[in-house]
Amino acid sequence: MMIIMRITMALLEMLGQLTVTWNVLKHCRIFLQQLRGLASLYEQNGKWVPQLKNNTMLDIENAWKTQLQQYDRSEQSRLKNNGNEKFYVLSMFPYPSGKLHMGHVRVYTISDMMARYHRMLGHQVVHPMGFDAFGLPAENAAIERNLHPKEWTYSNISVMKRQLGNLCCNFDWDREVTTCDPGYYRWTQYIFLRMYEAGLVYQRQASVNWDPVDETVLADEQIDDEGQAWRSGALAERRYLKQWYIQTTAYAKSLLDGLDTVSSELWKDVIELQRNWIGQCTGCRLDFKLKGGDAEDVLSIFTETPEAVYGISHIVLPTSHRYNQLQYYKHTGESCCKYQELTIQAIHPMTGHCLPILVAMETEGEKEEPRLGVPSWSETDREVADSFEFSWWHICSDDKMVNSQQFDGLTRQETREAVMALAREGGFGGHPVSSHLRDWLISRQRYWGTPIPIIHCPECKAVPVPYEDLPVELPESTTTGHNALKKNTDWLNVTCPKCGGPAKRETDTMDTFVDSSWYFLRYLNKSNLDLPISKERADAYMPVDLYIGGKEHAYLHLYYARFFNHFLCDIGLTSHREPFVNLLTQGMIRGESYKVARTGVYLPPDKVEKTGIQYTEKGTGEKVVVKFEKMSKSKHNGVDPEELFTQYGADMTRLCILSNVAPKSDRNWNNEVYIGVQKWLHRVWTLVGVLVEPVAKQPVSHDLVSQWDKKIKEFRNKYLLEIRYHLDWTFLFNTAISRMQELTTDLKKVPDDVAVISEEYKRAVRDLVIMITPAAPMISMECWAALQHTGIAEKDVLVLEEKWPEVDEDAVYWLNVQVNKRHTIGKLPLSHKAFRALSEQNVIYILGHEDFFLNTVKNNEIVHTQLVVKPNLSAQVNLSIPSLEFELENKTKGKKKGGKKGKQQHQDSESADVKQYR
Repeated sequence: MMIIMRITMALLEMLGQLTVTWNVLKHCRIFLQQLRGLASLYEQNGKWVPQLKNNTMLDIENAWKTQLQQYDRSEQSRLKNNGNEKFYVLSMFPYPSGKLHMGHVRVYTISDMMARYHRMLGHQVVHPMGFDAFGLPAENAAIERNLHPKEWTYSNISVMKRQLGNLCCNFDWDREVTTCDPGYYRWTQYIFLRMYEAGLVYQRQASVNWDPVDETVLADEQIDDEGQAWRSGALAERRYLKQWYIQTTAYAKSLLDGLDTVSSELWKDVIELQRNWIGQCTGCRLDFKLKGGDAEDVLSIFTETPEAVYGISHIVLPTSHRYNQLQYYKHTGESCCKYQELTIQAIHPMTGHCLPILVAMETEGEKEEPRLGVPSWSETDREVADSFEFSWWHICSDDKMVNSQQFDGLTRQETREAVMALAREGGFGGHPVSSHLRDWLISRQRYWGTPIPIIHCPECKAVPVPYEDLPVELPESTTTGHNALKKNTDWLNVTCPKCGGPAKRETDTMDTFVDSSWYFLRYLNKSNLDLPISKERADAYMPVDLYIGGKEHAYLHLYYARFFNHFLCDIGLTSHREPFVNLLTQGMIRGESYKVARTGVYLPPDKVEKTGIQYTEKGTGEKVVVKFEKMSKSKHNGVDPEELFTQYGADMTRLCILSNVAPKSDRNWNNEVYIGVQKWLHRVWTLVGVLVEPVAKQPVSHDLVSQWDKKIKEFRNKYLLEIRYHLDWTFLFNTAISRMQELTTDLKKVPDDVAVISEEYKRAVRDLVIMITPAAPMISMECWAALQHTGIAEKDVLVLEEKWPEVDEDAVYWLNVQVNKRHTIGKLPLSHKAFRALSEQNVIYILGHEDFFLNTVKNNEIVHTQLVVKPNLSAQVNLSIPSLEFELENKTKGKKKGGKKGKQQHQDSESADVKQYR
């Protein structure tokens, strides 16, 4: 007995050692698989987890994130120079302000999904990222923390790059640019100098907007309708300062005309935003130097009648003009009538004669801008000229110019064009422009910006820095603000490159919008040491196929970026005048805020309690108003993306951002959206589980499987067409995901015993996993690895490398037929070949063989045919048949009276058409 017990104990000890050894080997296997990037959750557990709960999602991400990021960094993921069609997807690069906010999460999730999607289509995808690192926000934040702006900026960049990694964005970091890097702003300065050489850059005294908080000048476009600065919110002051400008108005007509070359279907309302910003180019500006005023002062005056240049008798300034001062009055007594003449005179740009200048002492009937007085064409100007005894003469007779020197005998239109051309050649205006558009004021009185590459010499005046001396770098400085440049004598004092005498550098820096107006080009050629971009590289990858960013940038930034690209095209660096094929302007994400009704004070959520439907402040019982507003720290309604990644994971967060709400719409953020997304993913998970660990069922007939195969094939094609359409054309990602959810629902209806042997089911599940991949790559990688074990998915190939599913050759495309835009009379199924050949010229011929068409139209005349095609999805033709309206209207009323019976008959008729086709 003792011997048996000893033997038993020895066996148990050996068994224990084997168990330990097995567990060690198991964990070693998992570790080795992780090193190879193959340890899926399914492999780790040795079985398929039946419930996809939140903790399971996090486990999946832990299993796959490293391999996903390794793949994204690989050359293979970018398919560089593969000879395929390129697709350049660009998201607006961020200010490195510290951390990502939910607006960043939305725009970069969208761009990443589109990049992954187009890689699956086989495109050579360009998906870069960088940082808009100069500007007031970074400088002010650094000053508050007693840090150098460079230290603060690069610290934030490091944080944001880590967060973008946690969001699992597949950016091509080899292309990264940072605008505060001298290697980047060298080329910003280069472009500035090329514009200077082209006569598009000038320095001028002007009345400007001064931000008293940020202590710098702002462009007119950076002041809102309330007169407040766009960054600080301070009420802007008017100051008269010498500033640098880029003459964007010289390209106003080019930029306006360029809007006719972009697709209205793709740009949509952005075209109108840009048109309104630029305005109709109904005239031009003419520049007049002054005699008796500031030596460098110039009056730039808009006129819709430049052909009247020889008929100008005087110039009228508005009451608000800075020359409306007693010291400039010609007569110090009472003002003469409604106008006061000044001692200052304007010099006619074509004759050199002096023109009198008046100030309008009454605002009624006068504009807030200087204007030209032309008595020959204006009764008001004639009265003013006569009262002051100014000389004037008629300049036009029977549409022919007279008393206009070299333009005598020309028509008004011929003279208009000739005067504008002469003004452009002479550098005193003449560019077609609207009355409200202004040149771009780029001077900023701050340290943290691109230095303006100009040297001021007492003898040579403003001298451009030689190209070989670029970049003009910012000096290291412990002084803050503008003084960091103005008082740094080692940096400030230089030798004039023209005469060799002592000179000083320009101490203003450029508006950060200058840096961000061309970054999309530098991404393509960041290692080029000779040019901002080579023409060959620009021709290969431009224009940008899809540009994604906030709608607030559809005004200024887009205008400036288009201007830069038009100019670079003119100097031969690019071939494409318009830089962007398509624009996706996404809405903001709003958070739930709590504001005390009586005081207007915002409360954090933990200070609020809810009783029934009422919200009150804890402790006081004060009524609280709840609403969704733009996220901000002051309103306590921000959401930290990092917390969402930790709690729910990146895949779930990405899907929540993309689901339910159209990307162009504002989104009211609520964590409850995760519930719906998780339920859907669980249903997808169970679809895969049916195939991975099938449960033994009764045999099924071949006929039953064939019936289901036919159904699955049909709805698979239907959903693939709709999903592809929304990803390619509408960018309604929420609708595309909704169609994936519908596909999931239809697949759930397939009996398990059919599913395990149905090739169509396996194909549809496989395709569903592939289509989810661009939005949620890690859950797709887990499902794909499990499908690989079943042989349904190809082994040793990541789902990231799979091609996007295609519809079958025999897929159905529908042509819907309407009459008079109101009455749907039927629809016709078409093959892919017939659908692609569809046109307004052949659609009547195609319909002419259909009974529903012949029975409705009969012998009535079709006045007009309009065909609208949704590419690779469906089409609708509207037939204008006025003589049928009465008959169809009566039929419509009859159907309404018939109620449900009529509706059912219509559906039965429609079903019969479909069945007949099938």
